[in-house]
Amino acid sequence: MEVKLFDRCKCKGFYKKAHDGIYIQLDTEKLTADLMNSNNKDELVEKEIDCAVKRYYEHKDGNFSGIIVGFVGLVITGWLNVIYDCGVDVGFGTMPDRFYIQKEPKEVVKCAVVYYANNLKHYTPIEDIVEILD
Repeated sequence: MEVKLFDRCKCKGFYKKAHDGIYIQLDTEKLTADLMNSNNKDELVEKEIDCAVKRYYEHKDGNFSGIIVGFVGLVITGWLNVIYDCGVDVGFGTMPDRFYIQKEPKEVVKCAVVYYANNLKHYTPIEDIVEILD
């Protein structure tokens, strides 16, 4: 089935923003990165990590119809990498010039942006579009 802009369609599922609470807390004095969870009152999950996986969207089932107004590559999950940009050697190790977190996509799904009501939209995977209406 060919899906085009401004087609009316019936859909069986969509992606909704996920609030997993995962984040990385940087300590610039000790040069460590800790994995935290804000859903459990900023609970420590793991100490001194180099990377973590974060979920941005989760799939939901639901029947609806609407109009396709665009297409997007939606990042479902991604890596949070801790980056140490090496700087000056001070005799007992290299001190980083910069110490930061970099986002990198892990799973990307092609989705249609479907408006189903006034100012309400869903990110719908192409395979969840059941039928094109005339």
